[in-house]
Amino acid sequence: MGIFNFQKGKKKSKNINSKAKTESESVDRTNWTGENFEFLIIGVDEIPNEEYDRIMTPKTFDCKKVIKDEWPFYIVGEDEFSFSWEIPGIQFTFNKEVKYEKAKKIADEIIENLNSIGQNAELLILESNKVYRFE
Repeated sequence: MGIFNFQKGKKKSKNINSKAKTESESVDRTNWTGENFEFLIIGVDEIPNEEYDRIMTPKTFDCKKVIKDEWPFYIVGEDEFSFSWEIPGIQFTFNKEVKYEKAKKIADEIIENLNSIGQNAELLILESNKVYRFE
């Protein structure tokens, strides 16, 4: 879970705003797996506890919640994902082997769920090999 690892290598930090890393950016992601990307969900204030699992899981995939080391993970087929609330938004990470297309479809469905309850959720796609600074 390295998007908040500000000391990674000697790379120069990069500013990012809510429009900086959207799907419209022309990056070839066809061969990406979970070790190449992380997602950040911004624009979410609060999710009701009683609705959390319904809202934060996709509708078109069977999903099972498991607890590992006191942390919830969601299993989808042979892949898994988890969330962490951070200062800039909700960090959304997958296992290293997941294909980008599958992860993106899951993320898009969760964004739809969030927006259906009145949130202004937006998905940012972050490359794991880059360092980001959030202001």
